[in-house]
Amino acid sequence: MRHCRIIIFALMTVVITASSAMATEFMDMDIKIGREVVANALCKSPAEVNYVTKVRDNLYLYSVFYAKKESHFFVGVYKDFIRLQGKEFKTITRTIPYKFDEATKCAVVQFSVPDCPTDANIVACSEKTLEEKKDDEFWDKSIPELLEEDLEKAIKAGQEEPQQNDTEGQQETQQ
Repeated sequence: MRHCRIIIFALMTVVITASSAMATEFMDMDIKIGREVVANALCKSPAEVNYVTKVRDNLYLYSVFYAKKESHFFVGVYKDFIRLQGKEFKTITRTIPYKFDEATKCAVVQFSVPDCPTDANIVACSEKTLEEKKDDEFWDKSIPELLEEDLEKAIKAGQEEPQQNDTEGQQETQQ
């Protein structure tokens, strides 16, 4: 039992020193990447992998039914690599490089296991902020639609001004 603790401590030290690399800012994307990486490593469907908790910044814990029992896996998502390590299965340890596109806020991971090859890349994108969604809606519209909206806004603004002036004039005449 003591040897197990020493091995666990040594592996956690490796994970801690690796965490000094810059972490990503997008937790939702990291969780999805972690789920997909664990699924690919074990030849499972991502639906079979459960997110358990965030252990600390950029380190997540997942559970999955593997080898006739519930097993846990740590996934660390760093700036340009992902570290996968089994809690009970120390032999399942991988360091996987990946690329993150700043413009689209999406990560692409090319990872497959020889026993269970998959051709598809893992692609995970971070959720967009409200401002980014509005910006996307704006750029998705055609120029005539944008001009129509501007015209409608101008007409509404022009109609509201005289009504305010009329009510002010009516109040002055009543006094």
